[in-house]
Amino acid sequence: MFDTIVAHHTTKIDNHKELMADNQNPLSSCIQRTAIDPFGHLGSLYDACQDRVLQQLEFPFDKPPNQFPYTTQCTLAKGHKNQKQNPLEIIGIDEQLQFSLALNIIPKNGITSAMNYPHVIDQYTRVFHFTYVYRVETLPNDLQLLRSWLETMKPGKNATHVIAGITWGIDIVIFIQLPPDDNVTPLIDDTLEKYRAYLNGDSDHFQLTREDVLAYKKLTDTKIYSNMSVLSENSTLHDVFHSITRRKMNHNEHQQINYILCALQPFFSSLPLSDYHYVSLDVSHESKLEEYLFDLSRSLKHLESYFNEDMSSLLCGHFKERLTNAYKQWYDLKNEANSIVDRLGSLVCDMRSGSVAYFPLDEAFETEQQIQLKTNIQNLTQNVADLNAKGHLISDLGHQEFQYCDVVERHVDENDNEESLRGKLIIDQNSDRVLCSSDQLNQNNPQQLKELRYTLVEELERNSKLRLTYADFSYCNFELPNMIILPFSKYHIRQRIKPIDPLVNSDFNSSVSSMSTTAVSMPLVPSILTNKSINILLLGETAAGKSMFINAFANYITFNTFEKIHSEEPLIPIPVSFFIPVGDNYEERLVKYDDVKNIQNENFDHPGQSVTQQCKSYVFHPNFADKSKLRIIDTPGFGDVRGAEHDNRTMEHIFDYVKKLAHINAICIFLRSGRTELNGFLSECLQQLYEYFGSHVRRNLIFCFTHTRTTAYTSGSAGVLLQDILASLPMRKVPLKKKNTFCFDNETFRYFVALQNQFQFSDQNREDYEKSWTKSVMEANRLVRYIRKNLVPIPVPDQWETIKRTQIEIVQLIHPLLETMRYILRNIISRKISSMKVSNQLNEEDTFIDGRDKDKYDDQYLPYEPIPLEFLQNYEISNCSMMKKQKEMINHLSFLYDTSAELGYFLAYSTTYPNGNPFLAGLFRLMTEEKNMCDDYGRSYMDMQLVESLKALSTNYEQCMKIFKVNGKRSKLSDIQQRIRFMYTYPLLSDYVIDSHRISNGTN
Repeated sequence: MFDTIVAHHTTKIDNHKELMADNQNPLSSCIQRTAIDPFGHLGSLYDACQDRVLQQLEFPFDKPPNQFPYTTQCTLAKGHKNQKQNPLEIIGIDEQLQFSLALNIIPKNGITSAMNYPHVIDQYTRVFHFTYVYRVETLPNDLQLLRSWLETMKPGKNATHVIAGITWGIDIVIFIQLPPDDNVTPLIDDTLEKYRAYLNGDSDHFQLTREDVLAYKKLTDTKIYSNMSVLSENSTLHDVFHSITRRKMNHNEHQQINYILCALQPFFSSLPLSDYHYVSLDVSHESKLEEYLFDLSRSLKHLESYFNEDMSSLLCGHFKERLTNAYKQWYDLKNEANSIVDRLGSLVCDMRSGSVAYFPLDEAFETEQQIQLKTNIQNLTQNVADLNAKGHLISDLGHQEFQYCDVVERHVDENDNEESLRGKLIIDQNSDRVLCSSDQLNQNNPQQLKELRYTLVEELERNSKLRLTYADFSYCNFELPNMIILPFSKYHIRQRIKPIDPLVNSDFNSSVSSMSTTAVSMPLVPSILTNKSINILLLGETAAGKSMFINAFANYITFNTFEKIHSEEPLIPIPVSFFIPVGDNYEERLVKYDDVKNIQNENFDHPGQSVTQQCKSYVFHPNFADKSKLRIIDTPGFGDVRGAEHDNRTMEHIFDYVKKLAHINAICIFLRSGRTELNGFLSECLQQLYEYFGSHVRRNLIFCFTHTRTTAYTSGSAGVLLQDILASLPMRKVPLKKKNTFCFDNETFRYFVALQNQFQFSDQNREDYEKSWTKSVMEANRLVRYIRKNLVPIPVPDQWETIKRTQIEIVQLIHPLLETMRYILRNIISRKISSMKVSNQLNEEDTFIDGRDKDKYDDQYLPYEPIPLEFLQNYEISNCSMMKKQKEMINHLSFLYDTSAELGYFLAYSTTYPNGNPFLAGLFRLMTEEKNMCDDYGRSYMDMQLVESLKALSTNYEQCMKIFKVNGKRSKLSDIQQRIRFMYTYPLLSDYVIDSHRISNGTN
């Protein structure tokens, strides 16, 4: 029988057919399942009713030698137009398993995560499926031997099958979305075929032409799913192509592809039929249910795609109540859909086990509730689609410097006329230009809208004092017959005015000479945060020059000439300490200026660490026409010697600080121009900005290069390195162009501070510094003009109102929580082992726990006494000297388990998170890592206990999720946020991996 299975993989027979039909022989009833749960072993029990792996049975006999088919199969399938297509069906997943996944009986994992594919599969979709079978292992093909073994082991009644064989290797599917251009798709298909032919072994030569590369670059989206998580982390087909080539040779990384399941019931013919019973449902009779589940899943994914676009940022603070209500409706609809699917899932499990007689499930779902649910989803989708379209309109208008105005907020109604409209919409006849239109008018006359917007933008370029407004009449009962511009003077639209050089006549430059207010360091309090503030956030690695820029900037906008500042004292808002070369021998001399008020925020005593300790705002008051002020926010640098964890805490501090602001106008990333290597945390910093502000933050990113005198006032080598980092980011392309790149040399500020300290410089030094001053002043002027004229402010997320932000915070906690749980569990097991090996006089310092962390359990209070997990009772210690500490650790682990369950359930059922419950997937990952360690380095008792305990933890977690579902648990958003805030104060979470080689001095 099992030789047949090996031959099956060698000849590439369909993976999801029953292998034999002879029901008299137990070995003939073997079936195959895609290995969703990666923790099955030969001899593991399997519950086919719920498609889950149960405990492993040890077998006392030798298994047959492994077979090594080395078979490869690579296919390329095309989607179809106007045809509903299930991603799992396309890649050949067994129908029974598809049913289990569609009904949420099991979590989607590995290659079956393709069910979460977010796009509609159409004629522009390509599905690339690669399978490489390296080895097949099986139990002996000896009926009597297996019967005797199973009768001795007496499997639990939840089991229906035993894993009798496993195929190992690589299984990966790639969904590729092509541009909707029939002229381009043939070229892309030819390129994709080259990848397929080479990987399938049809071609020994792989080479892309220039045309292939150009076609490949036109791919619009790529999603990757695999039984190997490391492959799923790739973002392009080309990356996967190279990864497969490497990883085919690394057999230790290969994972299970399929399980060969042998039914248990035929081995126990003397027992009642209800024991080990499994009925394979005839899903061909459930076409309506399949279609309903598929449509429900697809419509929910389509709706979810709108929420994932961060509409709060798109709408720039408008329609807040409507958006909040949409989120609430989305929350309720998800819960209702999950409830329906869960009930159907329970019914299917009962039918498979035989506890409920089979009847057509089509009859179980055609209810008024399900029909109403479908209608509600359609209505909400239309509402959210309208909001999304309005958000894109507002965002596009903002980039043309239009302010958006819903005329309902100006109390416009059917009683208004042209004169009253002017009074409600016009503030200043000379500077206001109001474009009045509505969604219907825009839809009927898109070209007219484009022309009117272009006309007003042209006028704004000639007259920078204009204020453009788009007045939206879509939601009021005033009937606007045509698009109009207020005030109704054609002079303002058509008169051609001689262009004015903005470098000479901009309101910023004119304010430089009249600048009388110096920079003021101010704390952030909500009462001072108005739209009159231009808020600029500075970020960058340690010693990039952020604080020095603020000092220099204060002088750039205060002194309009080099001679002017030479004759007066420079402004020094932030304390400085630096060495400067003087004399013919370039002797380095220390220059220091301490401001008693600000010195506590600047620490110069720890080289390698950020000098700036906390975020701080510095407010400037140029004479802008709109009376706005500049707020520049200085921040601690990342990349200092305290490591990545400290950098993450720094980002948390920065986000916590900017929450007090209403908006951010620009985020300036500072880099030293001459750097030959950029800090790796820069990528993480940019990704966190995307997560916090949304994808539109890329339009507000500015890159400032410092110390550019040494690189001829260019970005130097740092610019090239930055391009590589931006190209490697998974998010949408971050612009790096001349318009958002600025080169400063703030050394002239140091020169003036040194002069104040009686240092002497040569005439040549003075000429060099004067040139540096002139170029940096010009860049400072260009920077402010760019921010004021080109950038639309980003609203700072309102944490307590948005579920999206809570979702991000939970995702950020997953890894630390899981690693902390693994660390505590390892210590619990180690203490138990130690207590069994030594006498009752064992000293605390002799245990596995690092002495530096003992007090963390004592210092950290828990908000409640958790109920210990049942399996942890096996690790309790009776030794009095160790009992208290062991109990504390068990309490801490149980509390973290409770927390992960609460947060995981909220993430899966109360947010728009697209990937189910990542805590459960994380527990699977921990088990895989520990299991691989055992396989690679030998199994110690400690390691095996850890693997089993992690598995028990996962089982408990799954059961807890089911109990939450049955009870209809709904956590309050405020309670979840309170728990998140508590976890930020939990000391062990910041040191979730305790390795002596990772602990550096100064990390407290």
